[in-house]
Parts: sequence; structure tokens; C-alpha cells
Amino acid sequence: MRKFTLINGHLQDEKDLDEHLQGESNKDAASTSENGRKSPTHLAGREARREFGARVTGRLADYGYDRELVEAEVTFVDGNYGLPLLVLIAVVTVIGAAMVLSTTFAPSLASAITHSPFAIFEKQLVWLFISAVVFFVISKVPSIYLAAFFRAPILLANVLLLVVLVPGIGIKVSGARRWIGFSFLTFQPSEFAKLAIVGFLASFFAAPVRGRATTLKGAMPAIIVSGAAMGLILIEPDMGTSIVVGIVMTLILFLVGMKMRYFLPFVTALFAGGLFSVTYSAYRRQRFFSFLHPWQNRLGYSYQEVQGLVAFATGGLHGVGVGAGISKWGYLPNAQTDFIYAIVGQETGVIGAVIVLVLLLGLAGLIFRISQLAEDRFESIFCAGVAVWIAVQTLLNVGAVLGVLPVTGVPLPLISYGGSSMVFFMVALGVVYKVARKTERRVKV
Repeated sequence: MRKFTLINGHLQDEKDLDEHLQGESNKDAASTSENGRKSPTHLAGREARREFGARVTGRLADYGYDRELVEAEVTFVDGNYGLPLLVLIAVVTVIGAAMVLSTTFAPSLASAITHSPFAIFEKQLVWLFISAVVFFVISKVPSIYLAAFFRAPILLANVLLLVVLVPGIGIKVSGARRWIGFSFLTFQPSEFAKLAIVGFLASFFAAPVRGRATTLKGAMPAIIVSGAAMGLILIEPDMGTSIVVGIVMTLILFLVGMKMRYFLPFVTALFAGGLFSVTYSAYRRQRFFSFLHPWQNRLGYSYQEVQGLVAFATGGLHGVGVGAGISKWGYLPNAQTDFIYAIVGQETGVIGAVIVLVLLLGLAGLIFRISQLAEDRFESIFCAGVAVWIAVQTLLNVGAVLGVLPVTGVPLPLISYGGSSMVFFMVALGVVYKVARKTERRVKV
């Protein structure tokens, strides 16, 4: 005769429960690194007890229990994160589109080619449409193909990062050769490289190879390939993107469980290399550290920082109104890209700026929660990497606008103008959305 126990609102078969939890215990032990930290795959099994309870409840009819009782016990175990994720992405994207329209109105009107106030915004709408299509297409790709698919893009990314450096192919703007393409159909290989590196690291560390995630020797192939991309991005030069890539790679190594005796020396070496790359050039050194004393160089290296601070400060608590800001009328360089957050502060005030920041960090937090619930190791690491990517880039951008971090030129995720950034973010979010929909656990009887 079978015995059932009421646990977490579910009747559970005690014999099956003991066997299942023993198996989960073994899997948890295997996914815990030797230094005591747990990898994202361990997090995927935290809901095992409640999930198993729902499955056993669904089978009670097999043991002769009344079917109505069984159906009454059916619940959602983890909840559906797909809809909240979709709504959050849509809200942030709409806010971004509104701010791009506001910040590009003046430069579009002043353009000697179009004289249309909506010229730049119309380009962004095209990229938004492409991004939306890509998002839903990627979300339909079967999970079995994802890990294999993301092994190849890193090679393509490194090739494109080499090609963009070739005169006549790479488009040079303001001394930096970062774009490939023609007319308005241009894209930045460095933006593609961010996605490729996150996908490559997730695919690499998802493989069941002993010591790959925990030791420096095992992780060295991933470090070399990612480091090559960082170096090529730095040559463009694009210091901001190389910093983002370095931080994302470092935090993924931490999350997958690299032992601290390897992790700390690696972080120290990476920091030393980054510091050298910043200080060896006088221009780069002055530009990087200008945020420490912006008013001393307000007409030189710190001009953009000072104008950003002025724009943000003039917004006050409630802002001057969307579209009514004056800094975008030639006072603030790159108002629609790197410093769009300054216009957000000017036109919507501190309240609006805080809302935007909370939405972006909330999106990163939600994605990290999804990574904890992912059943597949690749999906877990990939989602964690995307969460880190969004959080790091948001903080670097906002910190630069507020004058507490160096200006690195990274765009604000889903807010700043730019097709490359938008499309590749949407590819990553499409994968996350696919994983999020799988967190819904409805028991069918």
C-alpha cells in the first residue's frame, strides 16, 4: 500500500519522493564546485521538490484517487516568466523609441540631405521592425539546436573584427573604424561580438568536460578566443565595448564555478592589462580619467561629460517635458546614443530617469531569475550572461552620464539609437524568452 504526504500543498508519494530527492541530491552535488560555490545548473534544481510534488499529484489518478481531487491539486510550480519578460521588453523598447524620436528631431531637421525631422527616427523604426522579427524567429528555434548554433558565431565575429580594420572596408568615423556596410545599412561587428561571446562561453562551459569550468587550464580556450575578440575591439578603438566584454567574460567564469585560486589571479591580470591599455596612450588616458575633474577641461576632453551633467541637472525632479529639452539642439554630442540618458533626465526629470534605470536593472534581474530556473545548462549560462551584459552596460552608461564613471561610449540597452545594438540584443532576448516560456509547469492529467 502506497503512502502519501501533504507537502507544499501537494500530495506526494513518499517512496517516489525519496528516490527522486536522492537523485536530485546527487545532481546538486555534481554541479557544486569544489570551492563551495554553486553553478547555475545547481540553481535549476532548486524547485525540484515542488515540481515533483505536482507531477506525483498528476499521477494520483493512476492509484485510484478521485479525478476531481487530482485536478484540484494541479498548480503552476514556478510561474510563467514569459509574459512579464515580454511586457518588460516592450515597455523599455517603447520608451527607447520615444526618446530616440525626441533626441533625433533636431539633427534630422538640420540634415542637409533630408530636411525631415523624422529621418533618423524612421531608420530606427526599420531596425525595430527587423529586431522584432528576429526576436520571435529566434524564440521558435528548438532548444536542441541552440548550443550547437552558438559555437560558430564567435569565429565569424573575430573575422568581421579583422575585416573592419581594413581601410576601404571598415567605415571610419571620428577616428574609429567600427562599422561595415553601406548607406544606412551599416552595423558594428563589436556589437555582434558581444552576443557571440556570450553564446560561445555558454556553449563551451555547458559541455560536460571535467575541470573545464573550475580550472584556468580547462577554461583557457574560451579565454583565448574571447580575449582575441577583446583585443581586436580595442584596436578599432572601442574601449567601452572591450570593457563590457571583459567584465561579462569575468562574471561568467565566476558563475560557472571557477576556483578562486585561479579566478583571482585571472581577474588581477585582466585588470592590469586593461589599466595598461588605458594609460599607454596620452589621449586615451586623459579621456578616460577626465571624469575625475570634468570642470577643469570643460571645453576639451570633458566637454561631453559637462554638457551631460548640465542636461541632467536642468531636468529637476519632473523634467521639462518630452521633446522640450534644449541640450539636443547641438549642445550635447551624441545625445541620441551614448548620452541619451542625459536627455531622459532633462525631459522626464529624476523620476523618469530612475524609472528607466529600474526597468533596465529589473529586466536584468528577471533574466537572471530565469537563468536559475532553466533546466538546460547552456540556457542557464546564456541567460545569466545576457543578464550580466544588460546590467553592466546599463551601469557603465548611466555612470558616465552622472559623472561617476569614465565615458566609455557604450549605448544604453534598448534605449539608445542604433540598429546593431538593438538587433543583437533582441537575438539574445529571443533566446531568453524561449527559456522563460519553459518555466511554466502545468500538470496535465
